[in-house]
Amino acid sequence: MDDTLNPEARKTRWSRSGAVVSDLIILVLVIVAIVGAAAGEVIVAAICGMVLMLTFISRQWTRLALVKVDYACLPSRERLMEGDIFELTLMIENRKPLPLPWFTVSESLPEGLALVRPGRQEQLRQKDRRFFQEAAIRETTSLGQYERVRFHHRVRAVRRGHYGLGPTRIISGDIFGFYQARLDTPRQAPRIVVYPRTIQMPDFDLPPYRPIGDVSSRARLIDDPTRPSGLREYRSGDAARHIDWKATARRDAVFVRTYDSTVSQRVVILLECDTSIERWRIHPGVLEAVVTGAASVALRTIELGYAVGLVCNGNSPYGPAPPMVAPGAGPDQLAALMTALAGATTHTTGLLEKLLGQYGTAALPPGATVVYVAGVFRPSTAAFVSELGRRGHRIMALCAAGEAPPEIPGLPVADYRAAFARPEGNDA
Repeated sequence: MDDTLNPEARKTRWSRSGAVVSDLIILVLVIVAIVGAAAGEVIVAAICGMVLMLTFISRQWTRLALVKVDYACLPSRERLMEGDIFELTLMIENRKPLPLPWFTVSESLPEGLALVRPGRQEQLRQKDRRFFQEAAIRETTSLGQYERVRFHHRVRAVRRGHYGLGPTRIISGDIFGFYQARLDTPRQAPRIVVYPRTIQMPDFDLPPYRPIGDVSSRARLIDDPTRPSGLREYRSGDAARHIDWKATARRDAVFVRTYDSTVSQRVVILLECDTSIERWRIHPGVLEAVVTGAASVALRTIELGYAVGLVCNGNSPYGPAPPMVAPGAGPDQLAALMTALAGATTHTTGLLEKLLGQYGTAALPPGATVVYVAGVFRPSTAAFVSELGRRGHRIMALCAAGEAPPEIPGLPVADYRAAFARPEGNDA
C-alpha cells in the first residue's frame, strides 16, 4: 500500500492533550493514596488509586494508538493538465484489536493544488492569489477493531509543476482524552505532475528548405545508421567509418555499408528561462509564457510526426525534471517533454549554449532544426543560435513575452506574445 506508515515513522512524538493528568498530579495522587491508606481513609485511597489506574490505562492506550495503523494519501491521477480536477483519497486502517475512539489526520496541499470545496464558488483568478496558501485537509473519525475508513476530496491542479503531498500530521489517543500521540511526517517526494498550458498552432511551420521531413526537398537526406540497407563498392568521398572490413577482406575490394535515409525531421527546442537581462530580476509571467510557447511547439511538432527534443536552462540536473530531453517521437516523447517543462523555473543553471556544449550531439544531432523560445533574448545565446544556422542547422526563434522581438542578423524571430500570454484574470 502506497505511503503507509513504516515502523520508523510510527515512533510518535508525545504531547499532553490539555494537562488533565500531568506528571505532578500523578505524583500528588500517589502521595495522597499512600497517606490515605496509612491513615485508614479507604475512600480517599480508593479514589486516588482509581484515577491512577485510569491514568495508567490511558497512557498505555495512547502509546499503542498509532501502532499497526496504516495511512495512505492516494491521488486518482498523477499526470494532469492545468485546470484538471482529480480525486484525493485519504485511507486509514486500524490493524489491531485495540479500537481508537478518535483519530485526526491533517494533510497539507502544496502551492499549485487547490481543494475544491463543495457548495462554494471557486475563485480561479490567479491574480487574486499570486502566492497560494497551503490548504490543509482535516478529517476526524473513530476506528474500531480492524476497521478501514476512506475520505474522498476533489482537488484542482491550478498551476504547472511537480508536487509532493504533505506534510501530514496524525493524532490519536485514549478514550478519556488524557493524552495524545502525534506523528508528523515530511512532504513526500514529487509524484504529481501538472503539465503546462498549451495552445493550438495550426499555422506554425518550421523553416523552409528543410533537409528532411514530410515534404519534398532537393536537399540531401541524412543517412540513418540504425537502418542498414546493404553493401556497395567504395566511391571517392565515402566516410571511412562506413567501410565494411569483413566484406572488403572476402571480396578483395573495398565495400561500404549503406543505410536508409531518415524519414522524420529532428527538432530541438531551446527554452530560455531567464526572464530578464539582469538575472536577479524575476518575472514569473514571462516564464509562464515561454513555457506555454515551448509546450505548444512541442505538441505541434509531435503531431506533425517529427522527432522532438528539449534543452532548458531552468531545470536542475538533480531535480525531478531533466534539463535535456533527447529528440524522439510519439506520445511517450510528448509526455517526457511535458514533464520536463512542468519543472522549469526562473532559477537558471547557466547559459543555453553551455548546456548544448555539455550534452553535445545527444541534445543537438547533426541537421536538426533549432527552435529558440524566449521572452528575453540574451545576446550571447542569440548569436550562438545564429551561428548554428551558419553551421547547417535550420533555425528560428519565437518571442513569447516581454518587449517587441529584436532584429537579430541571421535569426528569423516570430512574434507570438499575444498567443502565449495568459488570458485576462489568469496572470501568474
